[in-house]
Amino acid sequence: MYIPGTIKEWEEWTGLKFFPSGKYIVEDALNPILINKDMNLGEYIEPNVWVVHEIEH
Repeated sequence: MYIPGTIKEWEEWTGLKFFPSGKYIVEDALNPILINKDMNLGEYIEPNVWVVHEIEH
């Protein structure tokens, strides 16, 4: 899952303030949000992990 947004959007969505660029921990998120002040971009990336299980009949 990939959720991009402006820093203002991320501040509204999370109720947090993001000052320097970097990774921020957000409550209930599985991964940190990456904030890039130069690009005015916040990104949340949550990888999908698929596992195949062999079933014997």
